[in-house]
Amino acid sequence: MSLDDDINILSQTSFFEGINAEQLRLLAFGSETENLTAGEELFQQDERSDCGYVVVSGLVDLTINNSGAGKILESVEPSGLVGELALITDNSRATNAVARRDTKLLRIPRVLFMRMLDKYPETAYDLHHKILRSVRSTILQLEKIQVEFESKYLEEE
Repeated sequence: MSLDDDINILSQTSFFEGINAEQLRLLAFGSETENLTAGEELFQQDERSDCGYVVVSGLVDLTINNSGAGKILESVEPSGLVGELALITDNSRATNAVARRDTKLLRIPRVLFMRMLDKYPETAYDLHHKILRSVRSTILQLEKIQVEFESKYLEEE
């Protein structure tokens, strides 16, 4: 993929809405392309994180461990962002990420993203609110699954 292709896919990612062309160019220039085959794991739940991923093509399922079986929380399609929280803070992955089919990704290292925010601090405010909404949504999904799991587990006892 060319730099212009990378900029284009980043510009289509809702998380990066409002980021200007120069900022997108900086992110695209420092991003790395990764390819996964169907069924290949991108990362595991509880693993330390240092980057986010934009899906260029393919599909990534985000799952949580649930008594040895993974429950799909979300499927991320092209232009979607996986692991946005890792772009701004050192944390553990809340989910597993597995390619459902052959998938191409742009890997955005946290250090690159933070460098962009340092250079363009006005962007940090908007992104803060987007991340907050995303985290809240993930927490609600996890709580819902926990209730389902507890309900099923208590019925079996």
